[in-house]
Amino acid sequence: MIRIGIIGLGWWGKQIVACLAESPRFKVVAGCDIDHNTVAPFAAAQGFDLVLDYKDLLKRSDVDAIAVVTPHLLHEEMAVAGLKAGKQVFCEKPLALNAASAQRILEACAKAGGVLGIGHERRYEPAMEEMRRLFEAGQLGRLLHMDANVSHSNFRKMDPSNWRRDPRHAPAGAWTALGIHLGDMFVSLAGEPVRVVARTASQVFPAPSEDFVSAEIDFADGARGRITCLSTPPFYGRFTLFGDQGWIETQEGGNVDKGIPSSFVHCTADGSRQTRSYHHANTVRANFEAWADAVEGRAPYRFSPNQLLANVRILDAVVRSAAQDGKPITL
Repeated sequence: MIRIGIIGLGWWGKQIVACLAESPRFKVVAGCDIDHNTVAPFAAAQGFDLVLDYKDLLKRSDVDAIAVVTPHLLHEEMAVAGLKAGKQVFCEKPLALNAASAQRILEACAKAGGVLGIGHERRYEPAMEEMRRLFEAGQLGRLLHMDANVSHSNFRKMDPSNWRRDPRHAPAGAWTALGIHLGDMFVSLAGEPVRVVARTASQVFPAPSEDFVSAEIDFADGARGRITCLSTPPFYGRFTLFGDQGWIETQEGGNVDKGIPSSFVHCTADGSRQTRSYHHANTVRANFEAWADAVEGRAPYRFSPNQLLANVRILDAVVRSAAQDGKPITL
């Protein structure tokens, strides 16, 4: 069993604790948060210790690993500190806000001989796994295009001072919250990104907060992709994969914490369509347990360092392209 400490006990940090509660592979033994007094009742109810500073967490001999679930600008500092302290590290997405920062984390992990976990649980959604299985089995033929849109109004309900609406922590609208997951899926299917064109806007939120981002991404093997995320409409989630022999589209009924089934449509080369539904799964637990397998040498982790870096390179290029009103960025 891996004894883990959680750095950051906001909404998503609490979600991780809840998702790991029934896992035989993990025991949450400690945590910390800047709002110590507010999270103290939660820690007590969940039966883990609360410390004042994440560095105190790293000194504990009963902590084997840490999960970094903090505002994005803090990821590098905390992940690298955890690795240097001899802890295994799981980092929430995005791994970093630019490619240089991501590279430093990956180099620190390689030096420490660790396995870097990453909070891209969408790869473990049953509908997404079936899409990947069919694609890798050759049933869609050559990959031509991916088109995805995940949007919701959760950030609209937040105070404008919240870090999730602060461009320093969350540049390019909802990309660091939503688009980064889609970028990970794109990279895992299409490989190396080579060109990005992106635009952002403040359509509802007052500037500098942005509530719209859209990017077109070209890949080395010729595939193309497009990602759009909005921060103000009701929930919408769709991922479409086009091959020259068919296509697949998945649609989600609600955000990951809502437990709503996903729909799945597979169109074959002759135009016939198969439609089915996939129940919600504990994808956070599935991701953590797959990471545990890698940490313990049981199986490789499905997120390679090259994929993690490529996804942050996309984020980096989206921010730079949008700042120049859609100037193409060559990677």
